[in-house]
Amino acid sequence: MGFFSKVKEHHRNYLFRPPKPERSRAGASDWPLYWRFIREYAWPKRWSLMICVAMVAINSTSVYLMSFYSRIVVDNILVIKTANTSQAPVERRIWEPDRNKFTVQRPTVGMGKKMDQGIIASHRPPGAGRRLFNIALAYMLTQITLNYLARFSTRQQIIVSQGITEKLREDMHRKVLDLSMSYHQTMSPGRLLSRILSDVDSVRGEMMGFFMSATHCVAMITVGTTVLLYEDWRMCLIAVAITPIYAWMYRRKRPIIRHLNQEQRHTNSCLYGLVSQKIDGMKAIQAYAREKGEVLNFHRISACFMRDALLTQRISAALGREAGILTSLSSCAIFLYGGKLVLDGEMSLGRMMFLHSTTMTLFQPVLEFTQLSFVLQRLRIALLRVTGVLDRPLEIADAPDAVPFPTPLRKGVEVHNVSFAYPAPSSEKETEDDAVTIEDSAAKDLTDRVIKDVSFFVPAGTWLCIMGPSGSGKTTLLHLLSRLYEPSYGEVLVDGVNLRKVQLLSLRRAVGIVPQEAQIFSGSMRDNICYGRPNATNEQIMDAAKAAQLHDFILEMKVQYETLIGQKGTSLSGGQRQRLSLARALLTNPELLILDDCTSALDANTEQKIQETLAKILVGKTAIMVSMRVSMAMRCHKICVIDEGRVAEFGTHDELLKLNGFYARLYHQQTE
Repeated sequence: MGFFSKVKEHHRNYLFRPPKPERSRAGASDWPLYWRFIREYAWPKRWSLMICVAMVAINSTSVYLMSFYSRIVVDNILVIKTANTSQAPVERRIWEPDRNKFTVQRPTVGMGKKMDQGIIASHRPPGAGRRLFNIALAYMLTQITLNYLARFSTRQQIIVSQGITEKLREDMHRKVLDLSMSYHQTMSPGRLLSRILSDVDSVRGEMMGFFMSATHCVAMITVGTTVLLYEDWRMCLIAVAITPIYAWMYRRKRPIIRHLNQEQRHTNSCLYGLVSQKIDGMKAIQAYAREKGEVLNFHRISACFMRDALLTQRISAALGREAGILTSLSSCAIFLYGGKLVLDGEMSLGRMMFLHSTTMTLFQPVLEFTQLSFVLQRLRIALLRVTGVLDRPLEIADAPDAVPFPTPLRKGVEVHNVSFAYPAPSSEKETEDDAVTIEDSAAKDLTDRVIKDVSFFVPAGTWLCIMGPSGSGKTTLLHLLSRLYEPSYGEVLVDGVNLRKVQLLSLRRAVGIVPQEAQIFSGSMRDNICYGRPNATNEQIMDAAKAAQLHDFILEMKVQYETLIGQKGTSLSGGQRQRLSLARALLTNPELLILDDCTSALDANTEQKIQETLAKILVGKTAIMVSMRVSMAMRCHKICVIDEGRVAEFGTHDELLKLNGFYARLYHQQTE
């Protein structure tokens, strides 16, 4: 941190903005990251990108052509040349009587008079006016052509940049959908939005800015250096000698700019996470009158971002001022040198103006290189955050020898010595790629695990009811059975086949899941019911709704099954959302049905009807459900009681009553 001693650091450790640990990248090169992005996203657009580069190069180097027009006007049309030195004043001999001798009197000429005598306007050639008009016409046609090329280049840049953005966002969205629930458990939706929207947009802007600026600088430096070497190599040496000073100025500021860019991207991600979290919890914010407190939290993080942005701009402006002073001194030296050559008759005025303009134009891209480095740093930070998601290994994926889900089930489902621990939240140990692997969770101590050495067997065609106190790991166990999470230890077997060896697509089609918190999407009632089976017929959709005791309610709505519901089903009650989620699962006719306390928000009468319906439609099907209702447990073939992540009781209704344990106490509470 020694190079940050001159930077005025400010407090960043606010609520909802955890500090970002530095990740060492000593000896690591960033160029493989850039080449990977170019290869995967820019190279498919190479022809359009090359056209943009060519148009930018032509527009950039046109400044030399304009200076050349001026040289022609001065030297060939206005014909301003250096004076003939033979016309200099003649020395005079004067007799001095006092000294009794002749003295030589040399004429004294001031600098202004020398400049006046240094050049003369000689006779202009015939047709000078016509030539001047032709030059003016050529100048106008050049400007019109360059304007058209600039517009064409801008249009192509938009097409290329938006194409790259679309491809990158699609890849990000596809990867986020493939990542397991363990990742989504540690990464807030707001931070994922920051990756997909803000960081991808930053990559697009910085990438196109870098390509176009680099093309501009390289083209101007190449053409300008060639012109100077051809016209006057001494002025070229003056321009080249200043370049190492620019490089030293940039390297001195580079570590600070990189650090500040990292902090800005991290703060921006925290802002997305804060806004997403508060929008989801809007009811609680308004219910407890916490509006002012949340405004203060947002202001603190926003102010943190603003301070880092201002500090970055201040350092960038300081570097620009230093480079500008150096450029001005160099310009003065070149002007004086060129003026001396004109006075000595070694160079025409038009050529001197052309070389001075070329040299000054050559300094501009060198100065832009200092700003281009900042663009490259911002691109690096955004790419690291994007590739952190794209490169994250899939914890749940098809094995090379994966087989379809065994349909129909013949043996059943077996859980063998399964243990599981959730990964640590990324807010505590976030890195540039937010990587938290399943091996990290597997290495946790036994006391940190939610599920601990659980084993049981559910024969095909039977029902298992899982019960237990709150926080005992019931829902987590269902997530492992449906392979939304991977066990840290142990295995889940379906007809003797490890669930890791089952194809994910066939598994999702054969297993119906009804979560405790119903997931409702914006759209119609029909769209939500047939979400897992889009090609279902109207009769199948209505049969599933009837089985979930939802059909009569839908018929009372304005346009029945085509009625639009709000985001997350805000226009529905909790019980209606649970019944809709149950209808969605029943429509897929699953081989294995997993129910996570899906009747907890229903009244006793509706729950009784759903239980009776399930008893009819699930005949011969395998079902594993979490429920704290004894009435539901009594309908199941086996009951499993989970306590502190372990199997505390397992057996039938009568067997567990004899144990006089948790189930017996729950039975007496609900029946007496």
